[in-house]
Formats: sequence, C-alpha cells, structure tokens
Amino acid sequence: MDELNSLTVSEERLEDCRDVVEPDLQDLIQRALKSGFSREEILIAVSELVAEEFAIAVEIPSVH
Repeated sequence: MDELNSLTVSEERLEDCRDVVEPDLQDLIQRALKSGFSREEILIAVSELVAEEFAIAVEIPSVH
C-alpha cells in the first residue's frame, strides 16, 4: 500500500476554493434535509463521498 507522505495546498487557493464550494454544499444539505434525512446522515454520506473522491485524487486505496 502506498503511503501519502505530504500534500501541499496553498492556503489562499484553499480559501478561494472553499468560497466557491460552500454555497453548493449548503444547498445540498438543505435539499437532503427537505428529503427527510437528518443532518448527521447527510454529513456522514458527504464525508464518505469526499473520502472516496480524495482516495481517487491521490491514488490511494479507499477505506469505504
């Protein structure tokens, strides 16, 4: 298994990216709440999806 030793991300670019992503995330959460899911269920589902995408991006095996 490969080990991820370091990942460098510019703090400024990360802040800019968060500014772009955050409104869509809030919309996603609101839509899921209206569909009857709890905030906890939504956040767990989103975190699992993010973990899967992250594993693909850094080419490491997923734990999910």
